[in-house]
Amino acid sequence: MSKISIKQVKQIREDLRLTHLVIYGLSSDGAQHIATHGKSTADAKHAAEMGNEIKQFLNWPENMCKAKPLPRICENCEFWQRKQISHSERIPENWPGKCMYNPEPIIRYAQDISCGNFTPNV
Repeated sequence: MSKISIKQVKQIREDLRLTHLVIYGLSSDGAQHIATHGKSTADAKHAAEMGNEIKQFLNWPENMCKAKPLPRICENCEFWQRKQISHSERIPENWPGKCMYNPEPIIRYAQDISCGNFTPNV
């Protein structure tokens, strides 16, 4: 069974210059797939709500109709890499990482706007 990745949906949304995208797919085995993406955090939330409505219309189980967008935090981005440590070192509780796209910290003034380079790692 194939799964539509968030990264794929993001790319299609950007290529089409849309603010929201909801994709419905059907596998050869009859499995249904829904994937969503939004340009901003608010758009992503709205796209997820639309995806949930489609799932309800298609009679998906109730517990599968409560999807929420992936939080747009550095740890969920493919450019985020954890600090490399040797095997002899103890892993600290707050094991730091670094953005490999833009190593300098970015100041954000609006909570709804994440890094413009955020690319989901799922």
